Amino acid sequence: MKVLFIHPNEYLSIGIPTGIAQLSAVLKTAGHKVDIFDFTFVKTEADARFLQKTANQGVYLPTEYTLEDLVAKDPVMSLEKAFSEKLEAFQPDLIAVSVMTGYFDTVINLLNKIPPACKVAFGGVHPTICPEHTLQHDVVDYICVGEGEGFLLELCERIESGSDVSNVKNLGYKKDGIIHINDSRAFIDMDDLPVPDWSLFDQRHLFRPFMGHVYKGSFFVMSRGCPFKCTYCVNSSLRNKLKECGRYFRSQSPKTTIKHIAHLKEYYGATWFKFADDSITYFSDEQLGELATGLQPLNIQFGCSIRPETITAKKVNQLKAMGCVAATVGIESGSEILRKNVLNRKMTNSQIENAIHLLRDAGIRVSTFNMLGIPTETREDIFRTIALNKKCGIDAVNVYIVYPYPGTELSNKYKVSCFENNGAVIPVSKAAQFALSEMVPTEVEGLLKTFELYTLLPESLWPLIKIAEKDTPDSKIILRVLKDNAIKLNGLQ
Repeated sequence: MKVLFIHPNEYLSIGIPTGIAQLSAVLKTAGHKVDIFDFTFVKTEADARFLQKTANQGVYLPTEYTLEDLVAKDPVMSLEKAFSEKLEAFQPDLIAVSVMTGYFDTVINLLNKIPPACKVAFGGVHPTICPEHTLQHDVVDYICVGEGEGFLLELCERIESGSDVSNVKNLGYKKDGIIHINDSRAFIDMDDLPVPDWSLFDQRHLFRPFMGHVYKGSFFVMSRGCPFKCTYCVNSSLRNKLKECGRYFRSQSPKTTIKHIAHLKEYYGATWFKFADDSITYFSDEQLGELATGLQPLNIQFGCSIRPETITAKKVNQLKAMGCVAATVGIESGSEILRKNVLNRKMTNSQIENAIHLLRDAGIRVSTFNMLGIPTETREDIFRTIALNKKCGIDAVNVYIVYPYPGTELSNKYKVSCFENNGAVIPVSKAAQFALSEMVPTEVEGLLKTFELYTLLPESLWPLIKIAEKDTPDSKIILRVLKDNAIKLNGLQ
């Protein structure tokens, strides 16, 4: 049987999605043929114009060549044309879509414009949290509520043999206008999973620039679920929805992880990984110690995400021994009150500072994860976040505007919906319009584009940065000049 995956994604937002890579490996092991329609490298006219407009922009360390160099000769075509050509060439028996809320409408619109001549199954976070919303679209035949490995394999076997699919566990479907959601299946043992199938993807996904050098590698996940309950995250809703499936947070054994990493290095030349687990330092000292022993001989480098209150000096040393060279620490807000009362993140600023200092002292490059537009947040709160970043001497920042994803405690508490009246999903790029903070949306958007400059440049330049927050021709020129200065002042050229 032939299965075509759809990976909706922003142009050039590289990194192999672990879910599809794992599903592909499962299907190929069972003898099915697999292909993918990946938005990542479909260069539309809008993308081509964007590349020309933003060439060489950003605060980053230059490399010998860039991702933009690798796509310079790619043809320009519409998403619809590229999809039609893929359908014609592969002739799938089933289309499997892995989708998050932000890309849902894009995929639905594509499938409505280019209707496939086969069944379509949606899986991922959005269909699991919003099964009725997903199934109300005529183009969607099936959904997977929960994990997809066992579900997709069984669905393919039933379709191929012409058997009834209506009692497949985790299945959601429509019959006579009525939506049915079947019983859940138990979570899979992560040690039973095969090595993720990276061969399915364009190998430009493996482009990994770091500190002026280019490596090969991508995402790797050792665990599933999350033991924490942040109000802006969908994990709490997923945990409740899937409580009959088994323990929500679980991980591979270090032995399995080491074996899989060794395979990916041998077959793809991967030496730089991003461990995409929610917090690697939630793992026990014993797990990290075993990983360090097994990964050291592979001589890999990796980045990871860290909850600051889970950091200890011993765990930092173990990470360093494993090959950790970069870590992203979740600050979210510099206001302890907002973190505790609004986001349910109960670490203190002292814990954040201590975690970052331990990592930096070990020679690990630190970036931070920051949020803007938090409910009740003021401009002064945002500058508390900026001040905390500056105090910790961070190397880079990631900053986003809070988006009220369906099923999160935040969206329920503040009674905000990401759906328009017609059922369309409000784009993530429009997150400021929810106006959850005490600031007007334009002010939040201005701080989003200048946040990194506030953290990198001296306060003597802050009046200019404030002008750059605006959306005028002069402010855009100032923004460009300030970014150039940020590069020079921080030794990035």
